[in-house]
Amino acid sequence: MVSCFPVAIFLAMPAISPVPLHSQSQRKSPAKPAAQSPSQPKEDPLAPLLQQAKDFIDKNDFAAAVEPLQKYIAERADDPFAHFQLGYAYAGLKRWEEAKAEFFRAIALDPKMAPAHLNLGLVLMDSNPAQAAESFRHAADLQPTESRPRYLAGYALEHAGKFAEAGEQYRAALAISPRDYECHFALGRVLLRANDAAGAEEHFREAVAIRSNSAPARLGLANAFLAQKKYEAGVDALAEYLKLNPGDRAEHFERASALMDLDRFDDALAELDRSEAGSTPSVDGLKMRSDIYLHQNKWKEASVTLTEALRQSPRDQQLIAWLGHVEIELHDYPTAINLLGKVVANDPQDADALRELVNAFFLNEDYAATIGAMDRLAKLETPKPASWFVRAICYDKLSRKAEAIEAYQKFLELDNGQNETQDFQARRRAYTLQSELGQSPKKPKR
Repeated sequence: MVSCFPVAIFLAMPAISPVPLHSQSQRKSPAKPAAQSPSQPKEDPLAPLLQQAKDFIDKNDFAAAVEPLQKYIAERADDPFAHFQLGYAYAGLKRWEEAKAEFFRAIALDPKMAPAHLNLGLVLMDSNPAQAAESFRHAADLQPTESRPRYLAGYALEHAGKFAEAGEQYRAALAISPRDYECHFALGRVLLRANDAAGAEEHFREAVAIRSNSAPARLGLANAFLAQKKYEAGVDALAEYLKLNPGDRAEHFERASALMDLDRFDDALAELDRSEAGSTPSVDGLKMRSDIYLHQNKWKEASVTLTEALRQSPRDQQLIAWLGHVEIELHDYPTAINLLGKVVANDPQDADALRELVNAFFLNEDYAATIGAMDRLAKLETPKPASWFVRAICYDKLSRKAEAIEAYQKFLELDNGQNETQDFQARRRAYTLQSELGQSPKKPKR
C-alpha cells in the first residue's frame, strides 16, 4: 500500500510592497536621488518648500509632505525631482495610482532617473508585474553594477508566472553579487516551481551556506530533496528546518510522510504525534496513521483509527475500502462484506475493492456470492491462475462438479506447476470428481 500523501513542493513568495526609497529595509531599497534638484537655482525662493517636504519625508510624515510639493510643482512643473518626491510621498500613503502618475512624470522629464524607474516598478508590482519587470530592467540598465534591480525584475517576472525569464534575471543578479542570499533563495524557489529540483537544490544549498539560520532556505532545500525522491536527505533537512520552526505542524506531517516512504514507520508515527500535539487529529492525520498501521499489520489499531477517520469523513471511499480489508484480517467477514459492498456499489469499476470483496465472500464461505463477484471481476481484468483455483473450490463446494473440473483444469493449464501444493490439490480433486461423474481422467492442456 502506497502512502496517499503527496509531498508539497510549493514555496510562498515573500511580499514586496513599495517603500520610501531612503528606508533601510531588509530588501536594501535603493537610495533616492540627491536632495538638491539639478534644476533648482541657488537662492531659489521655492527651495524652502522642497526642504520642508524633505523634512516631513525624513519623519515619515508623508501626508504633510504632499502640500509643499504640490505648491512647488504648481510653480515649477518641469522639475523631475519634485515629481519623484511627490510620488515618493504618495507611495508612503499607499495612494498607488497617484504615486504611479508622479513617477511616470519624473521619468518623462528625466529618463535616466534610476530611482524613479525602481519605485515605479514597486508600485506596479501587484497590479501589473510584467510592466513592473520592465521598469526594473530600465533601472538595471542605468545601474549596471547593482544587483538589486535585477533581483526585483526576477521577482516581478516570477509573480507574472514567467519562471524562465525570472531565472535569467536572478542569475544576472548573482553574476554581480554571488553571495546574495535572497537571489540564491529566489532562484531556488523559481527552479523548484519550474520542476528543476536538482537546480533548486544547488541554490538552496548556497542560501543555507550564506544564512544557516534561515528557516525558509532550510525548508526549500528539504522540498528540493523530496521532489527528487531523496527521502533520507529530505527527512534530515526537514529535521533541521523544524529545529528553527518547531511549531510548523504541516512540515511535521510532511516529514512523517517522507519517513513512511523510507519504511521507517515508528519514526513516522512519532513525527505524526508531533504534528498533532495539542490538537484534534485531522482526517489526513488519521489516514496516515491508518496507513502506517496497515504497513505494520497492526489490524486492531488500524480498525480503531479508520473508524475514527470515518466519523469525520464518512463518504471517503478509500477509508471504507481500507477498513474492509482490515475487517478481513480480523476475520469479521460480514462487516468486511458490508463495507466493501458499499465501495463497489459506489464504483463498479474499482477492481481492487471487488477483489477484496471476492476474498471476503470466499472466507465467509458464501461460495455462490464469491462466484458472482468473480464473474464481475473477470469483466475488469483477466483472471489469474489463483482466481481459477478459488472458482474451482466454489463450484466444488456447491456440487457443480462439471464446472469445478473445468476450473481445476484451467488452473492447472495456467499455473504450469508454479504452486506445488495447489497443483497437487487441483489434480487430485479433478481426478476424484471425474471418477464420480464416470469420466475418464483428462490431462490438463499445457
